[in-house]
Amino acid sequence: MHILLVEDDKEITNLLYFYLTRHGWKVTSCETYQEAIEQINSTISICVLDLMLPDGDGLDLLVDIKRQYPDMPSIIISAKTSSLDRVKGFEIGTDDYVTKPFLPEELIYRISKLTHSRMNHSLFKIQDYTVNEQQRAIYDGNHKLNLSTKELDTLLYLIHNKGVALSREQIIAAVWEDDSFVNDRIIDNQIKNLRKKMPRLVIDTLYGYGYRMNG
Repeated sequence: MHILLVEDDKEITNLLYFYLTRHGWKVTSCETYQEAIEQINSTISICVLDLMLPDGDGLDLLVDIKRQYPDMPSIIISAKTSSLDRVKGFEIGTDDYVTKPFLPEELIYRISKLTHSRMNHSLFKIQDYTVNEQQRAIYDGNHKLNLSTKELDTLLYLIHNKGVALSREQIIAAVWEDDSFVNDRIIDNQIKNLRKKMPRLVIDTLYGYGYRMNG
């Protein structure tokens, strides 16, 4: 578990860092909006952030994080207690909102509950491959497969629509937001690469139309 902790109060940061790392988790701490933007990456398991930062609004930071990593879990920790602030946070996409002051054990409990719930819903198997959607990782046994970002996005789209005939145009629209440079050949190459890297997958070719995930 890798936690990004965004909090400008050094006393709170030090306290939470002590408890979270003692729990066995890796913690990267930031004091500012800009530091958080520089530190956020795909290895982060969950983001814990304050709303009042010296160089920006925590809600704006959450918007930026969700833009880059839409599925990244997040918990807001804030002295702001108004219902409006809580509603704004949940509307943007935070998973939980903890009002200061709070005990470190409460945050640990909420992190554990949130990540456990997400992992239960994002870990599954297809043709004996293990898919960890939260970590965006595919395993063949204990071996992690090397898929590109778009190969993984294509695979997940096929999996979530298993048994459905999908046109190449549908796949382009779902996987590529800007489809001006994408053509059928790129989609065909993505499928070719997936079949090569995951030979047990059952992906039917629907000639003249698209593809369908089976199995």
